[in-house]
Amino acid sequence: MSGFHFEVTPTSQRVFRGTVHRARIPHSMAIRTPARAVETHGPDAVAIRLQLDRLLASPHICHSKRCQSLLKYVVEAYLSGAMDRVKERIIGFEVFERDADYDTNQDSVVRTTAAEVRKRLAQYYLEPGHENEIRLDLPAGAYIPEFRVPAATIEPESGIAPFAPGPRPRWLVLSKLLPAPILLIALAVAAAWLYPRFSQTDLDRFWAPLLDDRSDAVICIEQPLRIFRFSGPRIDDLNTKIVGSGDTPAALESERESITVKLSEIEPSGDRYFTAGDLMATSRLSELLARKGKTFQVLGDRLTSYHDLRGRPAILLGQFNNRWTIGLTSGLRYYFDKNLTSQTYELRDRQHPDKVVASVPKPSRLEEYAIVSRIFDPSTEKTVIAIVGMTFNGTLAGGDFLTQPAYMAEAFRGAPSGWARKNIQVVIKSAMVDGLPGPPKVVTTYFW
Repeated sequence: MSGFHFEVTPTSQRVFRGTVHRARIPHSMAIRTPARAVETHGPDAVAIRLQLDRLLASPHICHSKRCQSLLKYVVEAYLSGAMDRVKERIIGFEVFERDADYDTNQDSVVRTTAAEVRKRLAQYYLEPGHENEIRLDLPAGAYIPEFRVPAATIEPESGIAPFAPGPRPRWLVLSKLLPAPILLIALAVAAAWLYPRFSQTDLDRFWAPLLDDRSDAVICIEQPLRIFRFSGPRIDDLNTKIVGSGDTPAALESERESITVKLSEIEPSGDRYFTAGDLMATSRLSELLARKGKTFQVLGDRLTSYHDLRGRPAILLGQFNNRWTIGLTSGLRYYFDKNLTSQTYELRDRQHPDKVVASVPKPSRLEEYAIVSRIFDPSTEKTVIAIVGMTFNGTLAGGDFLTQPAYMAEAFRGAPSGWARKNIQVVIKSAMVDGLPGPPKVVTTYFW
């Protein structure tokens, strides 16, 4: 099919990509390619423009002039068959009024606006009521739009009549059109396809955006900041006197008190270790992913780069020490804070900044809190699931919550319609029993 690429996706949708054509830009930037008309096998121009109008008028996009301008530009370029205009430098010139030779490395206006558009499109299509609309996507790393037509709206192939409404069930019509063996096979395939969808648990629905993503997942674990080791010429002597060795016990307390250690003789070594609770939670999450057939990689946050996270769904463990959790979940409604005056951990709500939802003393705790979040993150353009606890015991409780169907069913029992397609925060608490968190109980949930 000249000018289009067509594929059938696992969700029974069709993907159409546009052709290329020369843009009206400065001669030095022009890329000359043959003009081609948009073919009619995909959604037609009228349907696409109607969907564009819906998107531009939606609360997610109507308040951002940049997002509106970029979205209109790439769609019109698609409809006119001028896809050679859909390049970063040309978009910067024609949409954002940059100089024709501006430095795209220094000015990321196109990339950042495209990431924002992707986030807002994802939020729009997550809302109930948009399932049967034409889906417009900007693939990560590109600006050429794709249009996905829901299976229910695809026109039948020529020569095959659509089902007409009437009193007879459709399976009776099919039984007259198809031989019995083929009909039985079709029914068996349909049953095999439908059964997993009807048998899904709330745990399955929560994890679906991460598990259904074709990219490998990343589990990023926080690493302790305050772990040190001796270094320098006195390293063996200090280790023997203060820590001891296999054959030699440490020096007596009176002798250890007289030992002076310089700051230059200690160095941080937290990047070599994980806390016990975080590691136990990672073990449970890894088991879940493996059982679901999802490939993944486990990394410590000190050795994780933005390159490791971009374009890959992620599970982040820990808040106060995990630098990626701090960055990717900042601004969410519920969060933890440390009150240095009262020596407490506080659970706070940004919608009520003067209110402390819960406060727990640091030295000895009878209960532990954790916040489980699932969001679409615009900076990585993927789903992020974060488990943050007041301490590592909270992270461990979060790991229990995310891997047990009964806990998830309790959390989402009264959830709003379409919750599985929304961003989510769940606050849980656990009573501490013999130094370990007990069964997690839901304190509150938030969907947006």
